[in-house]
Amino acid sequence: MARPKIYVRPKPNKNGEHQLLLSYFFNGSRLEYYTGISIKKADYIENYFKGNKNPIKQTAAYAPHYNSRLKNIEADAVKIVTDTKGDNLNARFVREQLDLIYKPKQAELETIEGVTETSFIKFFEQAITDSKSGKRLISSTGQRYSISMIKHYGVTLSAIKRYLKFIEQNDLSILNVDVNFYESFRTFCFNEEEKEKATFGGYIRDIKTLMNESGNNKQVEAFKKPSYEADTIYLTTEEIQKIADLDLSDGTKFYRNKNNQNIYYHTLDKVRDLYLIGAYTGLRFSDFSKLDIKSVEKNFIKLKQQKTGNRVVIPIMSKLKPVLSKYPDSIPTISNQKFNDYIKHIAELAGLVELRTMTNTKGNKLNTYKAKLYTLITSHSCRRSYATNMFKAGIRPMLIMSATGHKTETSFLKYIRASSEDKANLLAEALEKLGL
Repeated sequence: MARPKIYVRPKPNKNGEHQLLLSYFFNGSRLEYYTGISIKKADYIENYFKGNKNPIKQTAAYAPHYNSRLKNIEADAVKIVTDTKGDNLNARFVREQLDLIYKPKQAELETIEGVTETSFIKFFEQAITDSKSGKRLISSTGQRYSISMIKHYGVTLSAIKRYLKFIEQNDLSILNVDVNFYESFRTFCFNEEEKEKATFGGYIRDIKTLMNESGNNKQVEAFKKPSYEADTIYLTTEEIQKIADLDLSDGTKFYRNKNNQNIYYHTLDKVRDLYLIGAYTGLRFSDFSKLDIKSVEKNFIKLKQQKTGNRVVIPIMSKLKPVLSKYPDSIPTISNQKFNDYIKHIAELAGLVELRTMTNTKGNKLNTYKAKLYTLITSHSCRRSYATNMFKAGIRPMLIMSATGHKTETSFLKYIRASSEDKANLLAEALEKLGL
């Protein structure tokens, strides 16, 4: 019996790529089946079958995943023909059977043998639904998932769906979430969407969590989160003071942004106060933006962190007391998106305009660029500023961690933004106190 072969459709699509088709002669019939894969013609290996090679060059994007898929399609086509008897054996029947495997509806995936495989997309969607309802809990703590954690799962699922659309595949079986998928998905994230290492690492963390819950943890043991150190800024105590000293008391005055929108000072004043609360407490935006005034007890703020569920007790700095006194009933509220927009305007008004050299890892490449300081400030810089400034002031990491909620000193030391010179100065001060 002749074996199936993969060939390139001569006419390219609008992207300049060529569809790969499976051609199979059997029982007097000829099957031509679109594999769901399109590549550049230069990446196809002519007469690959003569040397028992793969159809796609290893240097091509997604080569491991695509070659594995093509090999499976060929094998399944042969199995269908071999197992089918009588008048049913024709090109239409074989195409229908292949579609059940490789082009299923977004639901359950059925194999030729009739064994039901679970759709990873459906499993993922159910996990999100169960997380929202409280049916699915964090295994290590037994607590419900926070809104931000559920949102992150949704972001990861959207990335997987974009990947499947890119490779022209309707669904993904849990059994196919393997090393080939990992390599192909990684290539998509870095080459096509130019995601940063941190973003891809977050996707992999969520995927591994879901696969562990499905009982298929061995398939993802080789999935590795890329190592990276985020290049983010913190504000020094002097820079924070510039924001605190900014006069925003004139309620009739406004700031005009680049979109020609007027933002009144009384709005910026409230956002500035929220920033100071974050910078003087080390709380995350999810906590300081929804701070219940009842959590303020004399000289301490006592609350349960929304993200982790940890309870923290934070001493109230003298600089924070006049800020809190402005809001005896409730703290102002604002969305994270608007906060991150407005705090940049505030920082610009405060004169934080010096150029900073920054790096990122978009597309898995180290990129260097320059940006004005105010454009880099976000809600997260509050917490990082608090931790770094406390460390530079000589406060022991364990005491700072009791406020920030970090579990290990290792994770805390990666989090702060103290230079080698800062650390050397702290060591010198400690040696001087010891008389050494």
